[in-house]
Amino acid sequence: MPEPAVSRKKIVASPQAHSEARIGLVCLVLVAWVAFIEFHIAPQIRLTFFYLLIIALGAWAGGTLSAFGVAVISSLAFLLREVDAADGHSLPGSAIWNVGMQTTVYLSAALILSALQRVTGNLKRLAGDRAAELKREMLDHTQTEEQLRTTMQQLRQLAENITDVFWTKNAGEARMGYVSPAYEKVWGRSCRELYQHPQLWLEAIHPEDRERMVRVAQDRESNCSYDEEYRIVQPAGAVRWIRERAFPVRDSSGKAVRVVGIAEDITDRRRLEREILEVSDREQARIGQDLHDSLCQKLVSLAFDTNSIAERLATRSAPDAEAARQMTVLLDDLITEARAVARGLFPVQLESDGLGSALEHLAATVSSRSKLECRVECAAPVPLRDNAVATHLYRIAQEAVNNAVKHSQASLILILLRAKERNVELRITDNGIGLPSSSAQHGGMGLHTMEYRARTIGGTLSVERGPNGGTVVSCLAPQSSEERLP
Repeated sequence: MPEPAVSRKKIVASPQAHSEARIGLVCLVLVAWVAFIEFHIAPQIRLTFFYLLIIALGAWAGGTLSAFGVAVISSLAFLLREVDAADGHSLPGSAIWNVGMQTTVYLSAALILSALQRVTGNLKRLAGDRAAELKREMLDHTQTEEQLRTTMQQLRQLAENITDVFWTKNAGEARMGYVSPAYEKVWGRSCRELYQHPQLWLEAIHPEDRERMVRVAQDRESNCSYDEEYRIVQPAGAVRWIRERAFPVRDSSGKAVRVVGIAEDITDRRRLEREILEVSDREQARIGQDLHDSLCQKLVSLAFDTNSIAERLATRSAPDAEAARQMTVLLDDLITEARAVARGLFPVQLESDGLGSALEHLAATVSSRSKLECRVECAAPVPLRDNAVATHLYRIAQEAVNNAVKHSQASLILILLRAKERNVELRITDNGIGLPSSSAQHGGMGLHTMEYRARTIGGTLSVERGPNGGTVVSCLAPQSSEERLP
C-alpha cells in the first residue's frame, strides 16, 4: 500500500529536479558567456554585477546547489581573468586579495540569496495554505450564515404566528430587544410604543397587580426567571389575564446575558376554570339543600314516629322500650350530623352578612367537634355583591381551619373577616406549631386548592409563620367578580 505514495512523491519531485538542473545549466552557459565577454574587453572593466545577477538567478530559480555552483564558476572566471591580466607573471598580493574577496562576495551572495529563496518559498507555501484555509473558512462561514439566516427566518415565522407573546431582552436592561406581533393583539398596544417606552409594560398592568409585579421585576434582575399570573387593562378598558414565564440564557461562564419570556393570554381559561368551580359549588349547594330539605325532613319524621313508638312501649313496660329509646337518640344524632353536612355543603346565602354567619357556624362546629377553641372576629357585616366570592372565601377558610385542626396542635383558631377599601380580607390564625415543612415547601392539595380559589376571584393568598408561632393564612380579594374578569 505505501508504494503508490512513494511513487507519487517521486513523480511530483522529478519535474522540480529537472527544472533545477535546467536552470543550473542555463546559469553556467550565462557565466561562460559573461566570462568570454570579459576576456575580450579592457582589463580595467569588470562584469561583477552580471555575475551577481546570474548567481541570483541560480539561487532564486535553481536552488542552493545551482547558486553555489554558479558562484564557484564565477570565482574561477575572475581568477582566470586576473591570471590573464598578469601576463605570465605571478599574481601580486592585491590580485590574490581581490580574488579572495570576490569569491567571498559570490559565495555570500549565493548563501544569502538561497536562504532568501527558501524563506520566500516557505512564505509562499504558508500563504497558499492560509489562503486555502481562509477559503475553507469562508465557505464554512457562508454555509453557517445561510443556516443561521434560515433558522432565524424560521424562528421569526414561528414567533410571528404563535398566539402567545414571545419577547427577549438583554439581562439588566429595561428596553425590549424583541417582542412578537401577538403583543399588539393581546395588549392592544403597538410594538413600536413598547420599544420606545418600556415602562408601558408596567402601566398596562391592573392596579391591583402592579405592586406585586414591580417586586417580581426587581427580583428578576437577580435570578432572571419567574412564572406569574397577572391582569392587564387594554386601552379600551378590557381586562385580560396573562400568564408570563421567563428564563435566563447564559453564556459559557454561566452568566445570564439575555432573558427570554412567553406571555400567554389565559382569560378564557380562567373564565372556564371559574365557571367549573362555580358549577361545582352550585352542585354542592344543591346536594346540601337536598339533604336539608329532603333527607333531614324524612329523618325528622322518622324520629317523631320512633319517639312515639318508644313512648307507647314505655307505658306498657315492654322489653323493647329501651331499644326504641336508643333508636330515637341515634336518629337525633343523625339529624344533627346531616344538618351539619348540609350546612357545610351549602354555607353561604346571598344576603350581605351570609359569609359572616357561615364562618360563625363553621367555628361553632369545629369547637364542638374538637378539643380546641375556634372564634370569629367580624366587627361589621362585609358587603359582598357576588355570592361566588363569598363561597370561595368560605372554602378557603374551611380548608385553612381543617389544616390547623389536623396539623397545628393548636388550642385556639381565630378567623378574621373585614372589609378593606374595595377588597375583603380573610385571615385565619392559629397558635400551634404551624404546618409541616414538607407542606410549606411543596404544598399539599389543600394549599394548591386555596391558592387556586384565591386566583379565581382575583385575590392573593399568603401562608406564613405567625410572629409568635403558629400559621397565618391570609387572603385579600375584590368584593365583586365584575372587578376581575371582563
